[in-house]
Amino acid sequence: MPALKGSLTYTRLFVDGDLPKDFRDAFTKSIRLRAMKPLTPDEEAPERSGWCTLGEPFDVEPDYDDVFYNEYLNLGYRTDKWVIPSALLRAKVREAEAALLGRKGRERLSRQEKTELKELVVKRLRKQLAPATRVVDLSWSLDEGIVRFFSQSERSILAMSDLFHRTFGLKLVEEAPYTLAVRLGLSKAAETAWQALQATTVAVEA
Repeated sequence: MPALKGSLTYTRLFVDGDLPKDFRDAFTKSIRLRAMKPLTPDEEAPERSGWCTLGEPFDVEPDYDDVFYNEYLNLGYRTDKWVIPSALLRAKVREAEAALLGRKGRERLSRQEKTELKELVVKRLRKQLAPATRVVDLSWSLDEGIVRFFSQSERSILAMSDLFHRTFGLKLVEEAPYTLAVRLGLSKAAETAWQALQATTVAVEA
């Protein structure tokens, strides 16, 4: 989901830790080091993620002015993934196997030969296709210490949080009733009582 337009559906995450001194220039350099590197057909990697400029998925060299807006740090979290239709892959593999059997004058291929042939077919198809690109917007309120990530996919949240930690040296904690209460400042007694709570299932008869 986009931050600049469309439905405002996002996940809130708290930043665990304090901002270092002179962080803006340091963060800009770190972001560029971990910016998206587009997939190429000859690579083995089936998927890769990295930062891009907010609202510009193919701008993978974000500058200071692209990232910082007043007290906000804004980025796009881009993921490229090779997606080859299974029917197309099967058809091309059968064609390649038939051609190889004809050249070798044999009726069967070994398991190793089939594996290597499939890898070759995948590389050929990647050169004819483009990887699927998905971008999720991220906006970090530096004063509040809150990140708004415009996705509710648990897989995307975990992967983005890992990249965020490697980029900024700070961990993210997803908002939940307990983490929100702790952030607002629970007393010792209230925290003890909260931790003692147990989930209760309520059955309602029609």
